[in-house]
Amino acid sequence: MRAAARGAMATGWFVRLVGRKRQKGGDSKLDPQVAAALEFERIAKLPALDSMEPAAARRYAEQGMSPLEVEPIAMAEVIDAPAGGVPVRSYVPHDAGPHWIVYFHGGGGVIGSVNASDATTRYIAERTKCTVASVEYRLGPEHKHPAAIEDACAAYAALVARLPAGAKVAVAGDSFGGFLAAHVEHWAPAHGVRRPDVQCLIYPVVDLRLVSPSIERLGTGYLLTKSIVHWMIGHYMHDDDSREDASPWFWTDLQGSAPAIVATAGYDPLVDEGDGWAERLLAAGTPVRHRRSPSLVHGYLSLAGAVTAARRATDEVCSDLVQLLAV
Repeated sequence: MRAAARGAMATGWFVRLVGRKRQKGGDSKLDPQVAAALEFERIAKLPALDSMEPAAARRYAEQGMSPLEVEPIAMAEVIDAPAGGVPVRSYVPHDAGPHWIVYFHGGGGVIGSVNASDATTRYIAERTKCTVASVEYRLGPEHKHPAAIEDACAAYAALVARLPAGAKVAVAGDSFGGFLAAHVEHWAPAHGVRRPDVQCLIYPVVDLRLVSPSIERLGTGYLLTKSIVHWMIGHYMHDDDSREDASPWFWTDLQGSAPAIVATAGYDPLVDEGDGWAERLLAAGTPVRHRRSPSLVHGYLSLAGAVTAARRATDEVCSDLVQLLAV
């Protein structure tokens, strides 16, 4: 599957043909390579996550859901050691600087793992020259809300206690991992824990009600679908949980938040809430670098091995992390 997908992406005529077809169909800003990846998914009839039981979907993701992710990069050290009772894998790149990134993978609180995000996490470590601590938080439906948040906060508190003198720390995550990074950033100062120096939210979910217009507008045909989003949050939350209480969107005390990188994608069902969150942080006086990639889809980190625009967007986020941690 990986070879076939990469072969299709390397075929210029296929990319041009599919790109033109999608653009004529109304997707005028969609990246042609992304269009080709979407067409490959359609032709290959890859299974939809919401057609599986959570355990089966997790196994599928563990095998490498995207055949277009970056190749794994060798590290100086890879250390598996718990923090705050939570499994953590730390990636130390060659020529590592003093700063750390605490990273939370995506997956809607139901799928994903340190293993499944290994290649992307290695890439971030290499590009930033930071030690990246990837957190293996508990997943639903076996461990429902707020287990993932509790694990994220416990791991972060233990990790910052180990920081070298003079080192800075960022929290980062993609999709549901961005949700967790936002929770950690908000939780830390209220609990006597060092606030992150930077927060990096990559196409985050911040409103678990799932009511933003883009969920309807972009709910089919762009990798992440409205059906999958509802499937994920339905397995993550208890039926009687308040989605408002769990959602960063409803926080009113955003003053003093850590400088933020908010990355969004134009063809993402979550784009409206991500864009809106960047605006909310700005209105509260938070320095924000809003990286909006109009031609990309949700999950573009996992396309960065073959989609030029996805690699560029990933590199921009890494560059922002380096610059903000250096301030």
